[in-house]
Amino acid sequence: MEGDGSNPTSARDIAIYVVGYAAISLGFAYVPSGWLEQLTAVACSRALSFLGFLSEWGISGGAAFLTLVGEAGPVTVTIIRECTAINVFGVVSSLVIPLRKGGLRRKSYSLVFSGVFLFALNVSRIMLTVLLTGFNVPPFSWFLANPTVETYHYPISFLYGVFGVALLVLMINQWFLPELGDALLDLSETAGRTLKSLMK
Repeated sequence: MEGDGSNPTSARDIAIYVVGYAAISLGFAYVPSGWLEQLTAVACSRALSFLGFLSEWGISGGAAFLTLVGEAGPVTVTIIRECTAINVFGVVSSLVIPLRKGGLRRKSYSLVFSGVFLFALNVSRIMLTVLLTGFNVPPFSWFLANPTVETYHYPISFLYGVFGVALLVLMINQWFLPELGDALLDLSETAGRTLKSLMK
């Protein structure tokens, strides 16, 4: 994907990258997530217990769940596919794998780091959500009466999604694969030039 003034990225390069991105993204839709749902529930429960909270996990009807006993009562959440960050990892993989440059080793390092980072980030997101729901934590308790998991889930997930993914891309670009940032910038510039030429 990377180009410079003497070898700019062509429309063909963009098409190949987009096709690769789409194929990998669609492929991740068929990756089983049950094992990761259970692993996420276990990690959250053990981390909460380590911090001194009363928590347990289990499986009901084939679905993994996490329970936290807080001041406001027990809070139970079901860990579904969307709670595992596997789809986000699929997006990152779709950005990294189709790159023309970077090398297999550095791409592999990038993906391993992404998997560990996203898993840890996701566990902290779920823990924060159930903790805020299970305990009346100021200043939220001053404005929210009887909050539910959904009260905190959507805003927390949005913030984690936007800033977490942005941070991950920056770290990959800085530590492992500077070609990623170059490719994304080159892609946007070439796409802009292509659109302008089509509109003339």
